[in-house]
Amino acid sequence: MYKTIFSLKFLLKKMKLALKICSELTKKFTDDQDYLEKEIQNFFCNVQCIELKPEHMTGKLVNES
Repeated sequence: MYKTIFSLKFLLKKMKLALKICSELTKKFTDDQDYLEKEIQNFFCNVQCIELKPEHMTGKLVNES
């Protein structure tokens, strides 16, 4: 596993993509569609998604057997 990742960070401005990402993350923790819709309706306006574009990785890749 790499220890340090240097990356460019961008605020994701595509709201449809941010909505899809938030929905998929929520589905990992619950299957309740009503909960998902309520949370998005009430709190999506407060969400900021950040896109990371890795530039350089340092550290050592370890193969643990």
